[in-house]
Amino acid sequence: MVAMVWCFQCGASYDEDAAECVECGVATFPTPPQPAEEVGGPDDEQLAYEFHEWSPDSRGRLEAALRAQELEHAWLGPTLIVCEADEEAVDKTVEGVLRAQLPKLDKSQPAVVYELGDYDEAHKADVLSELLSEGIAHEIDYAGNLEVAEADEEAVDALFDRLSSTAAQRQFGPGLPGVEPYQVLETLFFSSDRLRRNTSDTKAMEDFALAHDQVVQLSLPWGYEPDFWRAMLDAADGLREALVAGPDPVEGDAAAGQAAEALRELLRRYM
Repeated sequence: MVAMVWCFQCGASYDEDAAECVECGVATFPTPPQPAEEVGGPDDEQLAYEFHEWSPDSRGRLEAALRAQELEHAWLGPTLIVCEADEEAVDKTVEGVLRAQLPKLDKSQPAVVYELGDYDEAHKADVLSELLSEGIAHEIDYAGNLEVAEADEEAVDALFDRLSSTAAQRQFGPGLPGVEPYQVLETLFFSSDRLRRNTSDTKAMEDFALAHDQVVQLSLPWGYEPDFWRAMLDAADGLREALVAGPDPVEGDAAAGQAAEALRELLRRYM
């Protein structure tokens, strides 16, 4: 009986002397791949990982590592299917493959140091994960600082900017389906414009209360800077607090009027 090998991506079979699949360009293995529908039990959730940007050699290394750890998986082309319960183990396996292929930092070349002391552990982990994904050689020194080659400085700066922007977006609400951000801001603007002139305007107070309840739930909309959105939320919170507190025995409605003016001025350039 002729010994066979299989492509782990498409499942094509070959004689044992075939080192790679002629269709996919990836390495062959001595046992056939598992069908995607058989990954996990009938009640198990599945996860998909996209490896379109990985080279055939890298995907082959990942396949070998997954087999070595006996993790259930299947491939649909360059898409990896695994059990949701194995997510952590698969993540570590992917990281191990990336790290094994990462070039070593050349100590003879100029380097740049990034201080990571002000970042929490989750942010540091995100930084290291991105460095691995982009194949940027790096080291963490004795003080916990990140060291990279000077030639990679621009790419690393962009990486930090991208992560900072993502972190800023996470600071806002979960989103409010069916609600247009511009309409919410418009209501905030017109209600604060009326309240700056008359803090007892009942209709303006009702409009503002509804818009405030909506805006704190919105995620950062496309086209708005995180710094503006945070300042706007702070100003809206300030007006709400002033309205809830009511008139001051000495200064009357001055605080609410000033808060309404501040919110209106902040929103005016977007109207």
